[in-house]
Amino acid sequence: MRLTPINIVSACLIAWYFVEDMDDTNPLLSVTALISLLVVLLLVDIFFRIIMKQDKKLWLYEFAFIVVVAILTLIIKIT
Repeated sequence: MRLTPINIVSACLIAWYFVEDMDDTNPLLSVTALISLLVVLLLVDIFFRIIMKQDKKLWLYEFAFIVVVAILTLIIKIT
């Protein structure tokens, strides 16, 4: 399996969830939401791998996808 930005984000998300879950009685994400998010990230990663054959473009498009999702999340959270 090739390392991609979405794989890195997925690993960080899982690690963050377990660290947050140990400290907080009211976690930000439920287990169902975490699994749903990981499935969506997996499907997006597979989609980008099918579309992009070159690693440089794959990294660029996946990184751009992550940045756009992060910005949209911040906009939604602010409003």
